[in-house]
Amino acid sequence: MEIKMQEIAADLARLKKYAQLLEEENARLKEELVRVARDPGFGGAEAAGVPEAGGMSNLISLYDRGFHICNLYFGEMRTGDCLFCAAFIERNRR
Repeated sequence: MEIKMQEIAADLARLKKYAQLLEEENARLKEELVRVARDPGFGGAEAAGVPEAGGMSNLISLYDRGFHICNLYFGEMRTGDCLFCAAFIERNRR
């Protein structure tokens, strides 16, 4: 029984370390996403002097690449369609 408890404790420690690594990577990727989104070369139409439309096209591009653009989950990877993102896109197309 004691050996089994030690194995479980070791597994838990490995899982905690792995979760910490994933959280750090996620934070780094979010920072990189913000940095890339601010890059003038990334701007497309916005960089060409077209205001507003470029920002929205960038967000739609991010959404198409599989990222959330809604305020609830911004920058996180999507696993499917998001009603919040879709509503944001629809609201800004008017």
